Formats: sequence, structure tokens, C-alpha cells
Amino acid sequence: MIFSIKDDTSDRKEFTPLEILQEMEKRRDMMMIDVREPVEVQICHLENAKHIPMGDIPSKMEELPRDKDLVVFCHMGIRSKQVMNYLRKNGFSRVYNLKGGIDRWSVEVDPKIQRYR
Repeated sequence: MIFSIKDDTSDRKEFTPLEILQEMEKRRDMMMIDVREPVEVQICHLENAKHIPMGDIPSKMEELPRDKDLVVFCHMGIRSKQVMNYLRKNGFSRVYNLKGGIDRWSVEVDPKIQRYR
């Protein structure tokens, strides 16, 4: 299970950027998946995130590891939540949504990441 936060995380499916960052600093068995469109990734991106546009997820599922925690993100967290739900329905139990997306990441974690509308 992702995270060793003291509260009960077993039912949690979304985590804030700060929670994700803290966990990433402790371990390496996490994969960030950017489901935004290529034009959005050109504006800004997270280093080391795997880019798979939302519409390509069904055909790319076999490329995703089942032995890692997958953190899905988009611009604001809406599309990534849909992708998370889709992956969970298709047998991925270790998939989570980045609450607020890359926009919130730029505010809370890395202000060098360009914000956009």
C-alpha cells in the first residue's frame, strides 16, 4: 500500500502534491503518469513522469507495472481521477490520483513549473 501516514489510508485514492513528494523522497517504487495532451506537456511537465495521454490509456495498460504505486495526474486532477478509476476497474489496485494535478504541484511543490489555463 502506498504511504505510511498514520491515519487510515486504505480507502484513500487521492493524495496532495506534498504527500506524494514526501513519499517519493522515501522510496523509489512509485511511477508518475501524466495523462495530459502533448500540447500541455510542452508547456510544463514533471521530470521522470511517464506521459500517456488519457485517450491512449486503454491501449497502453500492458506497459504499466502492477508492482509499483502509480500516481496519475493531469492539469487539475479531473481527468486523472477518471483514469485512476478506469485502471482500478481493470485490475490495478495500486493507482492513485494527484489531487489538484500539476497546477497544485506548481503551487505547493515547485513554483518553477509553469501554470496555465
